[in-house]
Amino acid sequence: MIYNIERSQRAHLLLALGTSVLALGTPPALSAATPGKPVSIATVSVDFGETDGELLRTERFNTWDNGDPKPELRAGDIAFLNKEGLHADLLRIGISVDPKMCDVQAQTCDFTGVKWIDDASRLTDSLVVHLTPSGLFSEDIKPAETLPLLTLAIRELKKRLPNVDYIEAFNEPEFGGSILLLRRGKEAEVRPEQLYQWYVPFYQAVNTVNRELHPNARIKIGGPTLASFDHEGWMPAFLDGYAADPNPDKRLDFISWHGYGFFAKSDNYQAYNFYKGDPSVVGKERDRIDAMLTARNLTTHIPVFVTETGIYPGPAFDEPDPSKNDWVRQAAGLASLHYWWSQQPNIFPFNWTVRHAGESRKDQLVTLRGAGETSPANTFTPYGNMLLMQSKMKATKVKAVSDSLKAGQGVYAIASKDHTGAALMVWNYQSTNEKRFRATIQMSRLPSELSNGPARRTIFRIDQNTSNYWSDPKLANLQQIDDQVVTLRNSYNEKVDLNPNSIYLITMEPVARDN
Repeated sequence: MIYNIERSQRAHLLLALGTSVLALGTPPALSAATPGKPVSIATVSVDFGETDGELLRTERFNTWDNGDPKPELRAGDIAFLNKEGLHADLLRIGISVDPKMCDVQAQTCDFTGVKWIDDASRLTDSLVVHLTPSGLFSEDIKPAETLPLLTLAIRELKKRLPNVDYIEAFNEPEFGGSILLLRRGKEAEVRPEQLYQWYVPFYQAVNTVNRELHPNARIKIGGPTLASFDHEGWMPAFLDGYAADPNPDKRLDFISWHGYGFFAKSDNYQAYNFYKGDPSVVGKERDRIDAMLTARNLTTHIPVFVTETGIYPGPAFDEPDPSKNDWVRQAAGLASLHYWWSQQPNIFPFNWTVRHAGESRKDQLVTLRGAGETSPANTFTPYGNMLLMQSKMKATKVKAVSDSLKAGQGVYAIASKDHTGAALMVWNYQSTNEKRFRATIQMSRLPSELSNGPARRTIFRIDQNTSNYWSDPKLANLQQIDDQVVTLRNSYNEKVDLNPNSIYLITMEPVARDN
């Protein structure tokens, strides 16, 4: 499991070094300060001499919406993302399978209705397929009766798409099958203590298919893909079932859930608790899942996939017109959530999503949905531009500390280096707040490749008016706002103005000198 991820990360180390910047017209000014607004002072300290292992490239864990919102743009989208350095290590797709799709008697599957999966497979090294039999829980069937259909579907998927390397059981089973019904005063279709029995045929099906495959091509299985890690009782009950399963061939290669927020049992699941107010609340999830595993005498080496992430679950919003501020909030909010997950070992947060079937705030590529509107090709949203920024980071994480980050809001910083130079991202996540910062970035112990000669220092920015389609469609893609050749020596300072939810990327690379 871990070998596959590490191999994929290494295979793509150089992709982030060659991405291009799409820009038209005159770039925006270096200063983005809002005149007349109060500004707080922040300091970010970056020590390039103190390393912290390989940087987790969260931009390389992505998703493709099952609705395939713009089929006419699909092939172009995939070519564009691959070209821009956003080829994925893991890409999650979803399929609801039924007897009309896969005929157990004939042992055949017709994937015509989901033919978009063939194109999506070209955007990634490995596919993660969340697979659910249609009508699971709600029909009068027993868990064991799903085994033939699951086995056939997984076998035929693997034949069609050899890079199907992970099967994820269910998709938010406690939400659609329980919480929504409870809120409507109806009986739940599945209760926490029942969920694991529905997982058993998933791992049995994968085991059957794996016996037919070369060892290097075998599939991994995991779940239970909860709508939230914090929906009370569901994860403990699922792990209870796994721990009690006497089958020596049982499998749980990864644990998965989604990260937006949670409903609480204490108020009958009526109020939703968003993560967007304080992204740092997800910062202890690895410790919490490890405690659950340890209590059941299970290994704590099981990876976690957070296979959907966002600050706006479902149709949620802060402002009805997202062009006001919500698109930049989404960009800074996802950077912040992923910051907290990436601080923990063996957690892999996925971005959601390239294009969404209905909610524009989730889009990485600009998707227009009004009558008569044509979506532009090859055009990033601020969220997509944030991923492009991440792709320009370097391979090795270094120490970066902000003195202005409290309760998940304020100034964030991530820094990195390798033989090609150094890079750091700095942003001011405020959600709906308005606090502004003038940040001094103090960089010390710069890599020798930079301190021994001239270096090219470039700055990119995302905010309400920059790298934002809804401010200026001609300047939608990531904007480089400054480019200078500087002498860095061993240390270097930079000042940036951070309006609410603005994001900066600073890169420094050695300039080749003539002999």
